[in-house]
Amino acid sequence: MDADLLARKPVAIRPGLHCLFSGLTHILERERPGAAAESDEADIYFETNGLNLEYYGDLNKVWLASQQDIVERFAQTYGLELHASFEAELDPGSALLRLREAALQGRLPLLFVRTTALDYHEVFRDGEERNHLVLLLGWDDECASVRIGDTSFLDQAGRVTTYEGMLALDALSSGLWGYAWFAADEKRKPLSASARFQSVYRLLQTYAAGTKLPGLRYQGSLAYRMYVGDYAKLTELDDSAFQAACRNVYYCFRVGGMLHQLDYLTVYIKRYADRWPVTEHERLAGVEKLREQWRKALMQLYKVGLSVQRDRVVLIQERFAFLLDEHEGMLRKLLEEAHGEAAEEDEG
Repeated sequence: MDADLLARKPVAIRPGLHCLFSGLTHILERERPGAAAESDEADIYFETNGLNLEYYGDLNKVWLASQQDIVERFAQTYGLELHASFEAELDPGSALLRLREAALQGRLPLLFVRTTALDYHEVFRDGEERNHLVLLLGWDDECASVRIGDTSFLDQAGRVTTYEGMLALDALSSGLWGYAWFAADEKRKPLSASARFQSVYRLLQTYAAGTKLPGLRYQGSLAYRMYVGDYAKLTELDDSAFQAACRNVYYCFRVGGMLHQLDYLTVYIKRYADRWPVTEHERLAGVEKLREQWRKALMQLYKVGLSVQRDRVVLIQERFAFLLDEHEGMLRKLLEEAHGEAAEEDEG
């Protein structure tokens, strides 16, 4: 391997909660180490509006509303220049040339890849096609391959797993659909911790209120409401489609969805315990209780899907609707408790 073609600085791959936000955390450490020391993955998740999901009303999935919006918010928050494309599959050859140049410049590109192009673990080799994100660590022209770092994926047992190794260029080209890399913008500074907290406060407000968009699109908490309401359509599906739809619901709530939101919320509350008048222990106990309730409900759904128990769909709907009420109530309480300080900072 030509050492000159490797990224200039070594990168220590650490496990994160979500491939996108843990990837951005690694990038921030490369480009803005000072800001990274005052932030973490949970901060980035909330600051980039990672909790905002979208539902298209087709019983297919609830997923991140806009990954483009997320990387743009990340750049704005931390004073970074953004270079990105979400149409790389239209001209993969040109995309690879740009990524090679970015790696030569010492950047740490984030690659948006379909899992069918990844073969380093059985969850990708044997699983359904989904989208995933990895970091580009280096380039090897001689072997026509790249070195990648995967900061977060779940193995068969549900454990967070990482990977660092080679991926053939042909495989990357076949699955690459987007990329983003960043460089510190010397003309802009990262937002202050106070400004970042205010931003999170406003984004949480928007999420809790929910948003209805044209074309049967729903965002925020309303996306979950409409998704759960459409579970009645499950009973109309044949056995195979019923099982697939239940797996999708489980995946969307588990990966990047409700459980991740609660995981990040736990970290965020610990980091900013002084922002809420209620004791940290009391607040965290409520979050953990809700997370455990969601986990049990999702396992129930998963089993209903495996055994095709159509007669239990109504019970699943009722359970999920109850948990959504509890979840939204918890978020609104957090917003009310933090309102005083957020308002004071706005006036300042």
